[in-house]
Amino acid sequence: MTSAVFSQEITEEVKTIKVKKEKLFVKAAFDDTEFKVIAFDRYGNPHEQAIKSFTILYKEGKTTYQAPVEGNTFPQKTIDFLTKKKKLATKICLTNIKAEDKTGHIESLPDLCDIVIFPDCKKVTKHQ
Repeated sequence: MTSAVFSQEITEEVKTIKVKKEKLFVKAAFDDTEFKVIAFDRYGNPHEQAIKSFTILYKEGKTTYQAPVEGNTFPQKTIDFLTKKKKLATKICLTNIKAEDKTGHIESLPDLCDIVIFPDCKKVTKHQ
């Protein structure tokens, strides 16, 4: 039994395939009832525990203040300041929003700006 083997040289250039990992999370939203930041995936599903950190920015006069936050909930001190100590509404911006997917990869989300925090309403007594 005789077998013949033929070979052919490859003269074409070797090409590579690049695979781009799609981000799971596409945006974040602010829950003004519980003062939480929630991540949303590309299908529109909310993920409350995915947010790992963000920075709160607000301006008072010509001064800009910022407070880094770990987790997805505003610190109680910040909530008290924005709702109880201030008499006027405050416009805030959330920046550097970081979310973590199930595999532990950290993703950056777009900033959330033009969020208005209103102070708590006080009971008004009528004078007769």
